[in-house]
Amino acid sequence: APDALDLMVAFNYANLAVSLATNGVSGRMVALRDGTYTHIPMSTVTSGIKRVDVDELYDVNNYLPKVRHVLGKPMFLY
Repeated sequence: APDALDLMVAFNYANLAVSLATNGVSGRMVALRDGTYTHIPMSTVTSGIKRVDVDELYDVNNYLPKVRHVLGKPMFLY
């Protein structure tokens, strides 16, 4: 079940997306970058190197985070 942080992030993403749409901005994806809410071009999603270590950070079978070692990792795994 989602916790308070999950709900807050989802709510903030939704508000940012609606704000972009009502201001006529399209072709953008809401994101967290360096701990800050932002929006980036959709082309960013399909280009470049993916920097998420899925095997290290996620249990893909159960759709859950899986963090074995936290030392040196950010508080939020984005």
